[in-house]
Amino acid sequence: MSRIPPDCGAEAATSLRCAACAATFPIQNGVPRLWPPSRATEIQASLAAFHDAHQAVRGSRFFRALLPPNPICDPGARRRTARVKEAMAGGLVLNLGSKDTAWGEHVVNVDLVLPQFNIQNEKCKIEHTGAGNQEPRANSQQPRAKSTLLLADMHRLPFADASVDGVICTSVLEHVADAHTCLDEIARVVKPGGHVYVTVPFLFPTHPDPLDRWRWTLDGLRHALRGFDELDAGVCGGPCSAFVAIVPTLKASVFSNFYLFNCVRCVAGWVLWPVKFLDYIACRSRKAHMAAAAFYFLGRKKAGA
Repeated sequence: MSRIPPDCGAEAATSLRCAACAATFPIQNGVPRLWPPSRATEIQASLAAFHDAHQAVRGSRFFRALLPPNPICDPGARRRTARVKEAMAGGLVLNLGSKDTAWGEHVVNVDLVLPQFNIQNEKCKIEHTGAGNQEPRANSQQPRAKSTLLLADMHRLPFADASVDGVICTSVLEHVADAHTCLDEIARVVKPGGHVYVTVPFLFPTHPDPLDRWRWTLDGLRHALRGFDELDAGVCGGPCSAFVAIVPTLKASVFSNFYLFNCVRCVAGWVLWPVKFLDYIACRSRKAHMAAAAFYFLGRKKAGA
């Protein structure tokens, strides 16, 4: 449906035009798509190849219904979510790779594509909700554009230097082409004194969306965000979660056949998923980071960084 401005009654613009370089950017379902022109073709090709290869799976509700529950148990998720909301309670905050999460009215959800392109079942969204499965989420079950306010590429964010007060990025960085560039972009747009909250996987099976290229240790995550003073960092998916996530795929990986692979993985996932709750005990250990499923980092940007 076209948007009609209330005064003149004319149809709203279907694209935006840069006054400096004359590049045009489409408006998709009411959401501006500010992909950098230099990468637009590459992004489109990557998405098209991914969706074509999984068309039958994406269209099968029966298949998605068989997927086991989220393998991640994050005992500290609620406390940590409250702390992140408190740290980023005001100003302009970006939620990168947002899908349909809802951190607050002042938080701008930024994603590469609209939520209806999400092919993963709601129960298995570590790649979208972060290692902890407690991130706030919009209530509607239908795909919607209104929860995503901007379509952009994390490799070249359409924001000025030091222009935002905070960035939230939960389990997205493993899916980008160049995580180092994206982390540099996050550091570039956050103001000195602004906050960043990032979650990333460590011991977790690959899950392309449309890529899956990166993993981090806790020390590696701290090093990657060394331009921020650490407020909190640690495990957000413990060793038992890693076990539940990896073992079904490990067993299934001996089969090349698509149906055998997924049958074994789903059955093993349903059998093992209660084991993840042992992380309420395991995550208390100071050694939990040595075999964790995922990590988080909450930090404040250093002055002059």
